[in-house]
Amino acid sequence: MNQIMALKGTPSGGRGGAALEADFVTPHQPAAPIAIEIRTLAGCADITDAWSHLAARALEPNPFFEPGFALAAAQHLVAFRDVVAILAWEGGATDARRRLVGLIPCFPRQGLFVPDALIGFSDRRIFDGAPLLDGQRAEAVIEAVMDPRRQRLIEGRGLVLRGIDLNGRLATTARQAGERLGLATSLRPAPAASRSAAEPDDIQAWRSALARRGKLALVEPRTQAGLRDGVEVILAMEASGPHARAGAATLQDTREVGFLRAMTRGLGRVRQCRVALLMLDDQPIAGAIVIGRAQRGWLYLSAWEEGYVSLMPQRVLLAMMRQAAPARSILIPGGGPGIEAEGFMSWGELHLSAPSAHRPRDLAMRAREALRRSLFRLPRAGAA
Repeated sequence: MNQIMALKGTPSGGRGGAALEADFVTPHQPAAPIAIEIRTLAGCADITDAWSHLAARALEPNPFFEPGFALAAAQHLVAFRDVVAILAWEGGATDARRRLVGLIPCFPRQGLFVPDALIGFSDRRIFDGAPLLDGQRAEAVIEAVMDPRRQRLIEGRGLVLRGIDLNGRLATTARQAGERLGLATSLRPAPAASRSAAEPDDIQAWRSALARRGKLALVEPRTQAGLRDGVEVILAMEASGPHARAGAATLQDTREVGFLRAMTRGLGRVRQCRVALLMLDDQPIAGAIVIGRAQRGWLYLSAWEEGYVSLMPQRVLLAMMRQAAPARSILIPGGGPGIEAEGFMSWGELHLSAPSAHRPRDLAMRAREALRRSLFRLPRAGAA
């Protein structure tokens, strides 16, 4: 039977951070119940190891919900501070061998005349909205999250996952779980992104034109110090171009630059941050930050020297990065100046919802439930 609990200042079951650090090594327990716990995103800092291990075996890996990204965002960015994390544990609250099998960042939505729903968290900095679900227990986690008894803690009889691959394993698994539970399931594709792919001959021509001006080289730092310095070079390039004149450069926003530095450090420690510079002689003329594990990474930030923009140094840089690591794809959200828009071909929203009743008695009951839930508040991280 599924269990439900809420964080009350300390981890459920009375265990401290040291005990939780051992959770990530616990073996898979297919017969164990799924327990649901609710915390603020920032309140998940003491389960970093269990969280990281879940991310490594997730049905669909997602760097944007890795600890290195999400905790840095919760620390520095206002938009992330009130995000709720639904945690699914394999095993009960007092089970010393419990294992984290699901993490779903979301916002609750509540209304009297529309179905309540848990909205998967989305933000302009998040290019992939897939929650982290253990590949072996994904369906069980979805069923536990959709359990009506969860209403005692957080509103939301439906679940909306935004910005996910509608042809991916997560969408397929969620639809199967919804069908088994008798839920209404719908897919809402996002508008197709415009594509402006360059021909290989064009890239070679730009590369040759740059090479005629000096020695062209790809530099990818491997050490933490090298990654840090590379990030600063990219930030400086961005701050010297049109983004700065528009007031949109990262260095012009103290919260944004604090987040970026913390995020790249955190992901860099677990080898999920790739920083690359295109050098012309000893001068960097383009740079890119790519985040992600295994064979797929997302281009998070790129910059280039304005004096070379006609020779498309950012395209040349990406082509050289792909050539250096052909097994790793680089996904690019929404495209950009001279950049092909990879990775959004089948993306959109998935909605799971239970049939809603609209009789006066049902609406009155929902109003009472909404009032009762309004009295429950999750403590902020660090609260006693």
